[in-house]
This record gives sequence, structure tokens and C-alpha cells, in this order.
Amino acid sequence: MWSRKLHAQQHTTANWEHRVHIGYNIGGSTPIPLPSNIRKIESYSPGFSPSVGYEIIRKPNEKWSVGAGLRVEIKGMKIKDSVQYFHTLISMNDAEFEGDFTGLNETVSKNMYISLPVFLSFNAGSGWHLKGGLYTGYLLRPYFRGTVSDGYIRKGNSLGEKVEVDRAIFNFDKELNKWDWGIFAGGEKNRSLCCGR
Repeated sequence: MWSRKLHAQQHTTANWEHRVHIGYNIGGSTPIPLPSNIRKIESYSPGFSPSVGYEIIRKPNEKWSVGAGLRVEIKGMKIKDSVQYFHTLISMNDAEFEGDFTGLNETVSKNMYISLPVFLSFNAGSGWHLKGGLYTGYLLRPYFRGTVSDGYIRKGNSLGEKVEVDRAIFNFDKELNKWDWGIFAGGEKNRSLCCGR
């Protein structure tokens, strides 16, 4: 994930640095590995994912630093794919159907988290920093919704009653895990908006 930051304020004391920033992340959400019932990905977009936060950084030398922060950020994606026997719950014509869907799926995910990253940073020169570390995040606002179309759903399982689907919707906001964690790596270009002290 690449991050571009515009620093609203930067304050340095001895070997400690404090940063308040706004920025955006270029990246996306995806299941790994991809489920075998996803037959073809028609289109995929990570979407716009802004981030605002605070970081405290310890700089033992000019090249290396370690830090931690607190961020509010959006993580998401938009995908259009063809699926076969993909288990789901859909709403169509004021009725709900749970079962295995075959056809076209469009999903939009745009979740807001508060995150705590811990990282190691390398000063590559010209304002560029390469970063990597661990993070944990808590889901503040879930959004995982979409549509299915041009196919059919077999109620219950792949051997169930077949129901034709022209277009139906789904909403899995309440099914998402509240906690998110993982590793991250990327780069950032610093650009000051005001004079640091």
C-alpha cells in the first residue's frame, strides 16, 4: 500500500518527531486466496481511501526511525465478477433467498477503521521514506453491499430449488469482523504545509 501525506504540523524534539497528517492510501481489500467459485474477474478497483492521523517517531539516526500512530482511515474496493455456486443471502421482490448463486456479482466495500500502526521507516532521501510494520484496527463504520444479476440461485445449496435472478441486492454490513490486523509496507512522500519548529 502506498501512502501520500501532506503534513499539517510537524514538531521535532531531540530525537523524537511528532506528526499530524492527512493522506490517502492506494490499496484494496481482497480475500486471499481467491475462492475457487469466483470464475472470472471483470473489473476491480481499490477506490479512494483517505486517512487522517497522528504519529510519534523515534529517530536514533538520520536513516532509520521507529514509530507508532493512531489513524482514522477508509479501506475498501469495488469488484465485478462472475461466480458459480457462490453461497450468499440476497433480497429480491421483498423476499430473501439464501443459497448458492451463479451469475454476475458486483460488490462495494468501504469500511472506516480506527487503527494503531507500529512501524520501521527508512529515509531514502528527497523526502521519500520506505515504511513497513504491523497494525491493528477497530471497525467504526461497516459498508459491504452489492448486487447479483443475470443468473440464478439454488435455495439452501447447489442441489436446491432453482430461482432465476434478474437483479437482487445484498447487505453484509452486520457480518463483518470488528477487528482488523495485519502487516503493511509502502512508501510516503513528505510535503510540509507550514513551517516546522
